[in-house]
Amino acid sequence: MRNSLQIVLLSVLLAFPAHSTRPQQDQQKQDQQKQDQQKQDQQKKAEDPTQESSSKKNLPDPDAEPDEKPVAKKGEKPDDKSAKPSDKYDPYPAQKDLEVGMFYLHKGNVDAAIDRFKDAIEQRPNFAKPRLLLAEVYEKKGDKAEALKYYKEYLQVFPTAPDSKSVRKKIEKLSGQ
Repeated sequence: MRNSLQIVLLSVLLAFPAHSTRPQQDQQKQDQQKQDQQKQDQQKKAEDPTQESSSKKNLPDPDAEPDEKPVAKKGEKPDDKSAKPSDKYDPYPAQKDLEVGMFYLHKGNVDAAIDRFKDAIEQRPNFAKPRLLLAEVYEKKGDKAEALKYYKEYLQVFPTAPDSKSVRKKIEKLSGQ
């Protein structure tokens, strides 16, 4: 019986290694798993360019129209020969003006939003979205003449807009009042 007790005791001790080394081994396993996960994440980011920060590069503008032409600088006519042919059209500043204008609009600073939307139009004359937003803002402010002007401009710039029917109804409504 004494032998069987020793065997049971010995098997229990062998089944459970020393208590002091187990937490250290667990910690090492966890550290290794974290490192492996970080390596996998880095590899995924390197393989997938959509995981990059959007501030690192200019992404194509979803609101862009296919027939866009470079914007003339202040004081120049669009077909002025003094424009350098090496100047590249950059829609990014206009898009940023639109985004900042939206931010101001959501914060309730309507006048600042209007200024940014106008800046976006100045940067990119055939940009439809800021015109629609300006029209809506002016309509809410009660300035029907400006709202009407920008609704009409919106349809001139983007005649095939998906919301053109509702914009035409708004124009009719504002014209009739």
